[in-house]
Amino acid sequence: MDKLNSLIIFVRAAQNRSFSEAARQMGMSPSSVSKAVQRLEEELGIRLLNRTTRSVTLTDDGAAFYARCRQIIDELEEAEQELLRTRYQPSGTLRIDLTMALGRMHIVGALPLLTAKYPSLKLDVSLNDRFVDLIEEGIDAVVRLGIGTDSRLIMHRVATVRFVVCASPDYFKRHGIPKTPQDLKQHNCINFVYPQTRRVFEWRFQHGSLHTPGNPRNALPHQGEQFEMPVEGSLRFDHAESLLEAAIAGAGIVQVLNYVAGRAIAGGELQPILEDYAAPGEPISVIYPQKRHLSAKVRAFIDFMVDLMGQLRLEKIVE
Repeated sequence: MDKLNSLIIFVRAAQNRSFSEAARQMGMSPSSVSKAVQRLEEELGIRLLNRTTRSVTLTDDGAAFYARCRQIIDELEEAEQELLRTRYQPSGTLRIDLTMALGRMHIVGALPLLTAKYPSLKLDVSLNDRFVDLIEEGIDAVVRLGIGTDSRLIMHRVATVRFVVCASPDYFKRHGIPKTPQDLKQHNCINFVYPQTRRVFEWRFQHGSLHTPGNPRNALPHQGEQFEMPVEGSLRFDHAESLLEAAIAGAGIVQVLNYVAGRAIAGGELQPILEDYAAPGEPISVIYPQKRHLSAKVRAFIDFMVDLMGQLRLEKIVE
């Protein structure tokens, strides 16, 4: 039991980067917290924390040990929940991180439905598109696009997205409607720029069926093959929602993921084109740390996302 208490004290000190704050949370004195961590270090023969007068930080060995300790303590907390018969009633704080555009446009507004269904559940939500280390940062689940490679994590796919090319009806009235991707060279295309690298995103397409209009039977020998094509225009943005706003204003043609443009298309603000050339995008997944038992609060969030994506499919916002 002393060893377990020492692990809990170490985790609290590492989380808060402060012996004083850990002591306050645990109802102990700062010196008791410091001594408990020191005893643990002496027993292990490894320095876990670097101390300064203002804060404590993890050493490299301490960071690895902290990640394992967090898993152990999380498992113990989940076991305690089960003993208290809360396994099937989500409670406590659920820390989630959402990809920016999808979160802002479709998930955040629906989260009150989740908390209304589970009054004992509280949500701690962040939105960004950066890489998140769930285990190190103590996050329960993230929503991301793409395929992950971290064997410590489980990916639960909830939907798939695709690319859509669109512009305002007014733009097409003034400039005509492109019939093939090559026709885009005669139009003002609004480009997306990756914020980190400033590299321009090249538009993605997929050869359609040989029997679709505009595709003679022998014209596309590589049916279904994907290809990329650079386009030109007078505007570039590093924010997907800004592209959408510019397109709605009639500034030009954009290619975005369907969940970005779905509601604007449904509302008639944007008109999709080149649908026979639509390229598939990435899967949308709920990603969470691999554990023997899935906590009730994470399970509730996965179920919530599955239901939400099902509603968006009916609105043709995702596949």
